[in-house]
Amino acid sequence: MKKPILTIITFFIVAVQALAQNITTPNVEQKDDQSTIIKKIETNSQYTIVTFENYAYQDNAWLQLNKEIFIQTDLSNAHYEYVKSENIAMVPNKNVLKKAGDKLEFKVYFKKIPSAAKSIDIIEHAGLSRPGINYFNFYNVSLTEQAAATNHVKVTDVVLLPPPPVAADTASTGLFNGSPSNYMQNAMNSMGPMYASMAKSVLDAQLAYFKQPGKIAEIAKLNKDYFDALVKVGFNYEQALKIITANGLISKSSSVTGQ
Repeated sequence: MKKPILTIITFFIVAVQALAQNITTPNVEQKDDQSTIIKKIETNSQYTIVTFENYAYQDNAWLQLNKEIFIQTDLSNAHYEYVKSENIAMVPNKNVLKKAGDKLEFKVYFKKIPSAAKSIDIIEHAGLSRPGINYFNFYNVSLTEQAAATNHVKVTDVVLLPPPPVAADTASTGLFNGSPSNYMQNAMNSMGPMYASMAKSVLDAQLAYFKQPGKIAEIAKLNKDYFDALVKVGFNYEQALKIITANGLISKSSSVTGQ
C-alpha cells in the first residue's frame, strides 16, 4: 500500500507546482512600460509562455520586441531565453496601432523555468532606457498571486454651457429709442482693432514658443509621463487618455508666457 500512496503524493505535488506557474493577471511589483500588462503566464512541458496586452495611449503608437528578452527567476541568476513569439513584430520591424485606445495581444515563448519558482523578472533591455522608448521590463512578477482588481473611476463628460444673457442697461450704454449713442459706437469701433492685435500677438507668441529647439519633444515626454503616472495610481488606459486629452499639463495660456 505504501507505493500507491507515495505515487499519489508525488502526483499531487507535481500538480500543485504546475498550477502555481499558470496564472492570469499576475501581480507585478514594478514595470517600465505602463501601456502594457501581463494577461497570463503558463508553463507547459516545453515552454514558459507569457501573454501580454499593449494599449495605444496615442495615435500611431508602435511596439516591437527584441529577441534578447529573457526571464530570470527568484531561484537563481540563470537566464531563460526567448524562443519564439506570436503576433508582435521583431526589431527592426514594428507594429503600429493607428488610433489611441487600440490594443494588441501577443505571446512570447521562453525556455521552461523551474517548477519551484515563485516569481520572475522579465527583462527586454537591462539598464537605462533611451528617451521616448519603454522596454518590456517587468520586475518581481508573482507566479502565485494575482493583481488586485483596479478600482474603476467613472469619468464623465463635462459640457460647458454658454453664460446666461445679460439684460441691456440703457442708462449705462446710452441707448435711446433702440439706437446706440455716438460715444458707444466710437468706443466699440476703436476696440475692434485692439482685440485683433492682441489675438495676433498671442498666436505669434505661441508659435515662437513651440518652435524652440526640443520644445515639442519636451512637451510630448511630459504628457507621456503624465499618462504613465495616471495609470500607475489606478486609472485604466481609457480614463488616463481621456484625462490628458481634456486637461493637458501645458495649457495654451502658460505656453505663451514660456512657463
